Amino acid sequence: MGDCSMYTKRTQGQKAMPFVGLYAAAASTICSIAMLLNSMYKQLSFYKHTKTFHFSSKYFALNATWLTLLAVATKLTGDLTTQMPSPRDNLTKISSTAFLTMAMGNFFTTLASMTDKDILINVTALGILVTTVLVNLCIQLSTHVLEFSLFPKILFIMVLLVCTFITIVCSALAVPAIKKRSESKYQTIHNHIQLLEGQQHTVEEMRLSITKYWVMAASASPQFMMTRLATFIYVGCICQLCSFVSDLERFLMDDAFDNWTSHCHQESDYKWSVKLILFSQYFPIIGNLDWYILLRILCSKYENNGIKINMKEFIIESYWTEKLVEWRQSSIPVRINRGRVRKFLHNIKAWILTLCIRLQTVVVMWCKLSCVVFYYTMLPFVFIMYHLEKCIVVLRGSSDEMIDYSCYLILLEGEEKEKFPATFLKNIVDSVDVHIEKGKMKQPKKLLDLLNQSFSFDGVREFDSNRVSSLLYDELPNCWALPIVTLTSIAITLPNIESQHVDWLVSSVDEGLHYVRLIDALDEKHYLKGIKSAADVVWVGVELHKKWLDVDLETKVTGQVNSAKEIIQALSVEAERIVMEFWCEENPLYWPSNVLAANSMYRVSNTILLCYENDECRPEEVFRKLICMIADILAACLTNLSHLIATKCSCNAIEQREKNVREAAVLVGETENILKHFKERQITSIGPDHPLYIDDWRRWMERRIPNISTSATYNGALSTVPYS
Repeated sequence: MGDCSMYTKRTQGQKAMPFVGLYAAAASTICSIAMLLNSMYKQLSFYKHTKTFHFSSKYFALNATWLTLLAVATKLTGDLTTQMPSPRDNLTKISSTAFLTMAMGNFFTTLASMTDKDILINVTALGILVTTVLVNLCIQLSTHVLEFSLFPKILFIMVLLVCTFITIVCSALAVPAIKKRSESKYQTIHNHIQLLEGQQHTVEEMRLSITKYWVMAASASPQFMMTRLATFIYVGCICQLCSFVSDLERFLMDDAFDNWTSHCHQESDYKWSVKLILFSQYFPIIGNLDWYILLRILCSKYENNGIKINMKEFIIESYWTEKLVEWRQSSIPVRINRGRVRKFLHNIKAWILTLCIRLQTVVVMWCKLSCVVFYYTMLPFVFIMYHLEKCIVVLRGSSDEMIDYSCYLILLEGEEKEKFPATFLKNIVDSVDVHIEKGKMKQPKKLLDLLNQSFSFDGVREFDSNRVSSLLYDELPNCWALPIVTLTSIAITLPNIESQHVDWLVSSVDEGLHYVRLIDALDEKHYLKGIKSAADVVWVGVELHKKWLDVDLETKVTGQVNSAKEIIQALSVEAERIVMEFWCEENPLYWPSNVLAANSMYRVSNTILLCYENDECRPEEVFRKLICMIADILAACLTNLSHLIATKCSCNAIEQREKNVREAAVLVGETENILKHFKERQITSIGPDHPLYIDDWRRWMERRIPNISTSATYNGALSTVPYS
């Protein structure tokens, strides 16, 4: 009875095995798609027409998620008990090992985007996975789960796997030193640029400055620096060799499978799922596109040295061993009172790390030697590709002279400016124009029309009057966005205003708020966080529903009133009610966003009412006045565009530099007409010494004698309001 029960359970377990294989096939498919996308993404960065450089593993990175999926994908490799007698079953073991090797090749540039702690954790986890696969393969060979005749093939794939992992470990040890050196060089050149040029204001000056910073950021990109290491080429060679061996093995196994099926019908418990696993792991191997990147790198060597190899390439740079030397010289982290024991442990640690330093040197030297062999092996293809690209350049007539930006390159130790690939440098420089042109396609035309309604900066001072009694014991600071949003909210509630004028105003302000938020973000004072959030909360309702704080002002607040003064008065009353209902002893800066927005509405609406204490308040006139005030505030705020662009260029975070400089280039393209408009009207030379903050502007305006009559500005402007 017991034997029967065990047999039943075993039979049920066998029936479940194909679904386990299906699970592994699903994980392999996800990894395969990610690797293919990752490879295609890197290829596009090398394609000349894109003029961009992306070397990061965007879709397939070394982290816990992908390592877990890889462990599932290589499930059959770790199966020590299930008999897998057919050639197809054995091929799955080889394929999974090759699949893991290819995956590690895709992980290579990911190392550059990690912190030291992340590198240690992820490389350790990868090492556990690799060790598990290797040990399981050895056990399966020794226990004849795998055919012993496959020993040479499996041994060769295992060697490739081990070589790839060792190379990744050696490269990971060099990453901190490479980053530290590039950071030092970047800051040196950045300080030099700041000293010579200062802040740029014209579009041409900004374009030149951005190009310099883009050359610095792109050449100092940790991912790009990783591709210039000998270990990157070596890992690429292994992946190409692994791909070739795997394809050849599949071809030979197909013949073996045909012979096997003619006299044997035995298959493993995984049954049909084996085919799915092989199919899911096949595409990243045959679809590996990194050969093009390798050829481009070899072409750059050919461009510099021809068929000769510079002996300087065999010098072991200090960044390879710097981290190990640092560990060897550091103290033992464990506190031990006995001096002799501590000395003994320190000597043991020093001896082990000295051995690691020598091994690191041997591995790097082997990688450099392998790169030379690979270079001469691929020399015919390199020669053809180099001269083909040269002919294409001549046919396109793109031999225009350009400014020499080589002095802004951030190079690895041992690299020379004269030998940095000219095509790489040209593509880096040209990519700036691509990003600027991309920005020009998204120029805010309605915003420029709105800025044309600004004839002074008086609106910065006049949107909030000191004559308005405060609801709080101390008035709150302001950001740029909140008064703009509040004034727009009032404008859209006015009666007898044509809807197209209202729609134009909302669209124009929405375009302007995109830049206002970026400028507000430069002010990192923590107590302004709630004020900025209040502006965002209000604008969602204004833009999408023409409401203020989700309250339909026309029906729930204003009722049947039609005059502009009564509507503004109703807004003031509603805002006061919201503030007073919430009132608490807590610091108002930390009140909810809707209460902060209500306080702003109370002050702004009462300020407008003061302007019409004894005068008739016509809606059209108020609407024109509000537009002029909004335009004045926007114009004052956007005088900080050059500062915003310069700040993005001088970003200190090494991981964000490329992205920020790219965004700065797009900003120049988007705001080119606005910057020219300011230059023509000499607006950039007007304002306080620190124009970044609206409160500084207000204090400066209060001390300044107005040059233009406010009443003339508001009454004469907008005789024709542009809208679409």
